[in-house]
Amino acid sequence: MPWKKGKIKFDDGTTYPAEMLIKEDGQVWNVRVFKDNNVVEEIDADKFANKLGKSAEEVYPFTFEIQG
Repeated sequence: MPWKKGKIKFDDGTTYPAEMLIKEDGQVWNVRVFKDNNVVEEIDADKFANKLGKSAEEVYPFTFEIQG
């Protein structure tokens, strides 16, 4: 699974450059969020959601856009 560059938009309306690790079926496995050209956070949505007994879609209300 290659990292793909794009943008992430959080539920509060803010948008940041990001890299997403996406499975063949389109499921996001990990996200690196950038601010001022530095990684702010690497989010493993599935791992975090799994700890809560939920799917990533239930935990993370964000949208993303892949570039290229």
